[in-house]
Amino acid sequence: MDKYDIQKLRDLPIESVAERLGLEVKKHKCLCPFHNDSHPSLTFNVAKNNFRCFVCDAHGDNIDLAMKVLNMPFLEACKWLAEDSGVVIRDDEERRRKIEIEKSRRSYKLDVEYLASLIRYPTLNEPARHFLFEERKIDQRVVKWLGISSISNPTPCWRYGRNFYDAPSLLIPYKNIEGKLQSVQSRYLGASVAKNSDKGSKQEIRQEIPRFRFPKGSHCNIFNLPVLKLIKPGEDLYITEGVSDCMAMLSAGHKAIAIPSATLLNRDDKKLLAEFITSRKSSVSGKTEGISFHMYPDQDIPGEKLFLELCSVANEIGALMVRHSLPAGFKDFGAYWASQN
Repeated sequence: MDKYDIQKLRDLPIESVAERLGLEVKKHKCLCPFHNDSHPSLTFNVAKNNFRCFVCDAHGDNIDLAMKVLNMPFLEACKWLAEDSGVVIRDDEERRRKIEIEKSRRSYKLDVEYLASLIRYPTLNEPARHFLFEERKIDQRVVKWLGISSISNPTPCWRYGRNFYDAPSLLIPYKNIEGKLQSVQSRYLGASVAKNSDKGSKQEIRQEIPRFRFPKGSHCNIFNLPVLKLIKPGEDLYITEGVSDCMAMLSAGHKAIAIPSATLLNRDDKKLLAEFITSRKSSVSGKTEGISFHMYPDQDIPGEKLFLELCSVANEIGALMVRHSLPAGFKDFGAYWASQN
């Protein structure tokens, strides 16, 4: 559990936490559970969000209160607070794994110039056209705006070396808010399992092919950032889980970005979104109008977890998160869009 998750717990209203711990709070006071108290001596300072007993000198924040009342060590008290208050915190092992991945990515210098050459003249092969226009019903103008290309043969992601991108695949550019290329993600369009025969034998080798691949050294977590520069104060921004859903949302006429995994958003990503929210606030008719985030969560457990995580992110950066529900029978917005077109 990192300092950002801990701060979320410390920011919970102290009196609400006290009441969930079974303490009866009246006029910012209650009987102190840490000594034989007959007159309320435990006082809550809602401005500083802490407590103090002026008899036994017990004091601290939300976590200290939970530790003392529940007689729990620090980490267990934090987990209790998170579960009881509905605060989303990420698994420590998963976090450490992603930190290691991030470190390995940053230690490798990505050959962006070479990647740019792969998508400089976007072309769409037959599998790409079938997937985008027939299967997913994506607007051709959206594909052109995003600069999506395709490959028919396995391709390296660096100037020299073994092939990296499988084929056939889409090549999906990730750009920063100014439109500068950050990396290129592949979206494999073939069968999920490749079959190869061993030389000199009749043995068949079955190899699982990943659907999405980023080159080593990539560290971009938000897709279609350039759209942020087109959003005016008071407009809505739609957030999707996947790139394909983002294409569908753009085809539906909405300004949209994709955050394939909100738990991968680092401090710089959150700062960028926070600065964007601040820059798009304006005063209209004496009332401040900002940007609202909108989302159609996928109809599964990962989709629900992602929505809750994005709610937490939106709260951190001062944005409103609006939930929309998909019609019954549709797993994600992309499937719903394709069914209607």
